[in-house]
Amino acid sequence: MGGRSPADEAPLVATLSELAARVQRGRTTDAVLEIAGTGILGLKMRLGAFQVEGGSMVLRYVATSKARLEAIERAIGRPLRGLRANLADWGLVRQVVQERRTVYRQDLDIFDRFLRESTSYDPTALDATPVTAGITTGVLAPLYVRDQPWGLLAVVSRALAPGDAAAVSLFAAQVASALEVAEFIEELEQTNRELARAQQELVKQERLAALGELAAVVAHEVRNPLGVLFNSVSSLRRILPVTLEGSKLTEVETLVTIVAEEADRLNHIVSDLLDLARPNLPSIETGSLIQVVEEAVAAARTDPAHACVIVHVEATPDLPPIAMDPRFLRQALVNVVLNGLQEMPDGGDLTVRAAPERREGRVWARVDVIDTGHGIPPEIAGRIFQPFFTTKPSGTGLGLAVVKRIMDAHHGEVTVESGPGGTTFTLRLPVEAHGGPLLGAPPGDPFGPRSGAP
Repeated sequence: MGGRSPADEAPLVATLSELAARVQRGRTTDAVLEIAGTGILGLKMRLGAFQVEGGSMVLRYVATSKARLEAIERAIGRPLRGLRANLADWGLVRQVVQERRTVYRQDLDIFDRFLRESTSYDPTALDATPVTAGITTGVLAPLYVRDQPWGLLAVVSRALAPGDAAAVSLFAAQVASALEVAEFIEELEQTNRELARAQQELVKQERLAALGELAAVVAHEVRNPLGVLFNSVSSLRRILPVTLEGSKLTEVETLVTIVAEEADRLNHIVSDLLDLARPNLPSIETGSLIQVVEEAVAAARTDPAHACVIVHVEATPDLPPIAMDPRFLRQALVNVVLNGLQEMPDGGDLTVRAAPERREGRVWARVDVIDTGHGIPPEIAGRIFQPFFTTKPSGTGLGLAVVKRIMDAHHGEVTVESGPGGTTFTLRLPVEAHGGPLLGAPPGDPFGPRSGAP
């Protein structure tokens, strides 16, 4: 790459000042460095921006010849940006950053050395052609953001002279100023996004809290009439054989049976409403998840209507004890297993599998409930955990909502994957030995005690 010609170009300080004015328009860190790098390339120079993070030096941006950049990235098999090297042996870099000094060197091998240390790739072979060769003459200038060391800027060109160090230093200060503004804008936008999410969550929690209170009132008001209905049905069944006979008796007994079945269904709905409204404060104890899984499967299979479904329970012996509320967790598992059984009215296979899982640096207890039903249509998959949403004629739409609430209270999660060949519900619980769940309901639990409540 050729050098600058002082005879036909403005002094470097003026040229870099013009570029710095464009740099100030950047509204993100990447945009600031992109504008600076593109402008430096236009001056037939190269640029590298390194950020110091703890004991590492990270390449945040590089502007070099296209041929050199492509050759290096092809050799290392990844982008240059984001590479990092141990800072311990970089005395010159520490001097520039810590002492806030600008350094001009003719033996500045910062790029080649950084490549060797961060990737073990030696770019010496690229020196065979001028367009891909490294440049060792350049200036290192510190970047200070909010008066704290951010990193350094490396500007290299065979045409740079010692007197150009001051111009590069001034340019670096202006880049740092633009970085400071960009970081402030990014933090402000992130704060706005978090506030928006918090507002949405608050609205959701308040709506669910009001829904829970309404459910409790409705359930309470319906329970008393239900008791009267059950008593009346029981009395009718005792007196009907005495007062009626023949076809009349059969007809009336059929009607009484219908009333009894509908009363049972209404009682089930009321029970689900109470489950939804009940404050979710689990009583935590350490126990066997495998035992809870087996009990839940046994409870869900008591209905003869599901006898045509083949159920498999698989549990690995290395699943450790976990902190949980066995009663609540059993209820959640029963609801999920029942949901799977109901998806296969003509028979099928249901597999309940429990095993440990390492994810995101933590150990979880994972339970998969896998059915071979028709699957959940994609257009409704995102709504199945919402209270009162159901596609079943006799469903209440509360079973999976209760599952979600119980898993949230255990600081776990429930997810679903579905397709034409069936559906998999996955319940994850943190293992106690690796941090475990916090005891009690999570902050902001809409079904826990409300703020200001006694």
